[in-house]
Amino acid sequence: MIFVTVGTTMPFDELFIEVDILLNENYFDDEVICQTGQSKYIPKNCENFNFMPNVDRYFEEADFIIVHGGTGSTLGALQSGKPFIALANPRAEADHQAEFLQELSKEYNIYWSRECSDIKSMYRKAISNNNKGTGFSKSCTLGDWILENI
Repeated sequence: MIFVTVGTTMPFDELFIEVDILLNENYFDDEVICQTGQSKYIPKNCENFNFMPNVDRYFEEADFIIVHGGTGSTLGALQSGKPFIALANPRAEADHQAEFLQELSKEYNIYWSRECSDIKSMYRKAISNNNKGTGFSKSCTLGDWILENI
C-alpha cells in the first residue's frame, strides 16, 4: 500500500491531482490511500479521508509513503523505515518546507522536490535505490531529534 499524507494545516491540491493522474494511468502497482487534510481536490481513483486523530497505522502498513514537507509527516516517514518521497507544499510560509527538506537531505538520502510532476522520477529512484528512513529513533522525541540534527 502507498500512503499519501499532507497533514492537517494546509491544502495541497496539486499533489492529489498528480497522484490521481498517475493512478488513472495505472502507474502505481499498489493500492493508494490518501489523507487529504484541508485540500479541496479529492482523488477519484483511490481511497481517501480528510482527517483522522492518528495516522500511525497507515505509516506502519504502508510499503511506500508520499508526504508533504511538513516536519511531523517527514520525520514520521523517516521513522517508519519505509521508502518515501517528500514534496514541499508551495503554500508553506517562507518556503519553510523546502528549506527543511533541503537541510534534511544533507544528513539523509531522501528524495524531495518542489514540483509534483517529479513524483514519477522520485518514486522510481526511491524504489530502485530502496531509500528508507533511517536515523530517527522511535524512542527519540521529535523536538530532541530536531535540536540534535538540524
